[in-house]
Amino acid sequence: MDKDINRIKVMLAEKKRTNKWLVEQLGKDPATASKWCTNAA
Repeated sequence: MDKDINRIKVMLAEKKRTNKWLVEQLGKDPATASKWCTNAA
């Protein structure tokens, strides 16, 4: 089965943003955003 496309990762790339920017905006832990962007959570 093909791996699902991760829209969070795609959106960040399209907007030239980083995981660090995302966690600052949401007030979340960097490890959480990393999991979101790698489909681990």
